[in-house]
Parts: sequence; C-alpha cells; structure tokens
Amino acid sequence: MTGVRTTSSGSTTVGVLYAGELGASVGALLRGRGVRVVTTVAGRGAATAARAREAGMVVLNGIADVVRQSDVVISLVPPAAAEEAAAAYCEHARLAPAGAVYVDANSVGPELIERMAANVEECGRGFVDAAINGLAKNLTTSGTLFLSGGRAGEVAGLFEGAMRVRVLGDEAGRASAMKMLLSGVSKGVCALVAELAMVADRRQMLPEMIEAMREIYPGIWALAERMLPTYPKHAGRRAGEMQELEETCQAVGLEPGVVAAVRGMHEMLAKVPFGQAPDAGGWTVASVVRQLAEMGRLTAEPLAAEETHTAK
Repeated sequence: MTGVRTTSSGSTTVGVLYAGELGASVGALLRGRGVRVVTTVAGRGAATAARAREAGMVVLNGIADVVRQSDVVISLVPPAAAEEAAAAYCEHARLAPAGAVYVDANSVGPELIERMAANVEECGRGFVDAAINGLAKNLTTSGTLFLSGGRAGEVAGLFEGAMRVRVLGDEAGRASAMKMLLSGVSKGVCALVAELAMVADRRQMLPEMIEAMREIYPGIWALAERMLPTYPKHAGRRAGEMQELEETCQAVGLEPGVVAAVRGMHEMLAKVPFGQAPDAGGWTVASVVRQLAEMGRLTAEPLAAEETHTAK
C-alpha cells in the first residue's frame, strides 16, 4: 500500500505494543472506529491479557505475527523499553506489509526518537513520532495526539474525529519534544502542589488550602486534582519521564534547575509505598498528601529502604 488506509471497513490493521492501560485505551478507541487491532501478550501478565480482550483486540502469538499483519504498529511502553520495542520491530520489519509504518508514542525525548527513526527507516519502514497528552481514561474527551514525521498525516487519519489530533510537521522529534514540554508543566505543578500541601497538612490547614486553591486557582487545582490521585499507580513511570525531560534540556545546552528538582521529587514519590487507597472511591489529593506527609520527608531525596513502611 502507498499510505495508511483509514476506512471503517476494517481494511486497516493496527498493531499495539502493548495492551497496558494506555495501549488498551488506544486499541478500544480504534476498534470503535472499525479498525482491526492486534497485539500480543507473550511475556506479559494476566492483567495485560485481560485488558487486550476487553478492548476487543485480536491476540496473536508473538511480535512477529503482529508485525506481519499490521499496516501500522503503535509502540506504547514505559520510556526505558521504547528503544527495545523499536529494535524488536526492526528485527521483524521484513515481514511487514509494503508501506508499513512504525509509530513511537512513548514518553521519550526527541534525541532518542531521532535515533529510532533512523533505525526503522533503515529497515525499509516508515516512522512517525507520536505523543499522547492526557490520561488514558479521557482520550476522547480531553486527550491530544501530537504527531510529526513525513507520514504523520496518514496516521492522523486513523484518529481524527475520535480525539484531538495535532500534526507538528514532517520532522520526527517535534511531537516528542512537545510531550516533554507539556509533561514538565503538569508534573511541575503536581510536585509543587504536593509539597505545599504537605506543609498545609502539617499545619492542619489542608482542607482550607484545598478550598482556597479551588476558588483562586481553579485551573491549577483542576490539573492537580486530576493527576495527583493517579500517582500511587504511575509515579515510577513519571519519574522516568522527568529524567527524559532533564536530558532533553541538556541536549539543547541548558542545565535545568526547576526541572531537575521536579525530577528529584518524582523519584521520591516513586519510592513511597502507597499501598491500598484509604478512600472507598480511590485515592484523592488529600489522601495522597497525607500518605506523603507520614513518610517524614519534605525533601526530594530518595527514601532510604529502612525508612519506608507498608501503607495501612
């Protein structure tokens, strides 16, 4: 084929690597548009297999089968695994349909994207840089898909009408750079709010601070209220994203100050043993902050193993 087919007849097959929370949400979104979506759960756990089934994906035996059947493969893995996933695709790229394209939608910096793009294109397949801004559960209502690369427009056609899509040009790396920039804003806000809220909690003023934030800074509070309750589950991944952002700053000759501090704060958050949510409806900003305040630290230094405890 000369381009990605975007009809609702099922003529396009999209492979998703892998059916994590975001991968399953992307798969379900595409299935809702009539696109055939395939994945593999080889080497993955029971939760991944369950998400793949619930999203309506066709589960294949392994990555070679996914590459063989997919016009488009979308990589959605933790940042540290992005390069490995691209290498695995290249290993089997000869099996892919003519004109196939690999889409990296991971939270990695533009320098890594440029290296992966060169490797994939050397294997004779197209490469598109992608970045998804927003929570997995809110893709259709508040998510934005940023795309860049020579074939970004073709990939955009798969999603247009289902979620907000922005094409940032023909140069791979621009979408990932945008992800880094926006990620730094959201995580910086969360780090600052969390630290100040711990101060408020120790002064027995947390409810008053929350009320004041809602009234005076509604936009900032809405962001914190949306994201902070997800930190018990995603703090580790976000610490990795902040490391990517720090390296992105350094790559353009800037030695980050605020970004480095936010990265350190996220590394601390990643070491907190949150345990089960104390609230019947799940974690809230207040319960996350109180769990942090119990740890005895207000610094961004990593918690020592002997200082941690299992949350009750």
